[in-house]
Amino acid sequence: MYFKLLPVALFSGIVAGMGIGGGGIFILLSTIFNIFSQKEAQSYNLIMFIVVGISSTIVNLKNKNIDKENFKKLIIPVCLGSIVGVILVRFIDEKILKIIFYIFMVLIGIYEIISSLKNMYKAKTNNG
Repeated sequence: MYFKLLPVALFSGIVAGMGIGGGGIFILLSTIFNIFSQKEAQSYNLIMFIVVGISSTIVNLKNKNIDKENFKKLIIPVCLGSIVGVILVRFIDEKILKIIFYIFMVLIGIYEIISSLKNMYKAKTNNG
């Protein structure tokens, strides 16, 4: 299992460190390759999110990439939302949770494709 988990965790950590959704990738890959069940993958993802989130926040605050006022406004709702999510996941069947997650990933993918196409179209029309 470790030989499957190491590349998945490394790749997810790199993507998460860049701020582009490494946690979703970790859950997706670790469940596709049957490394973890859906709930286990989400649990480990939360642990990784805390580590990556704290370290990224410290670095970005030092580099002045984060507006401190917005940070102060967002920190409490994000923490509360995380706590509510952890409580809710206890009551949702794992099969349903997996379906919800995959639907979410598909919707995010569709959104990203449409956004990219719109940006390409804008760039093309602005350049003549």
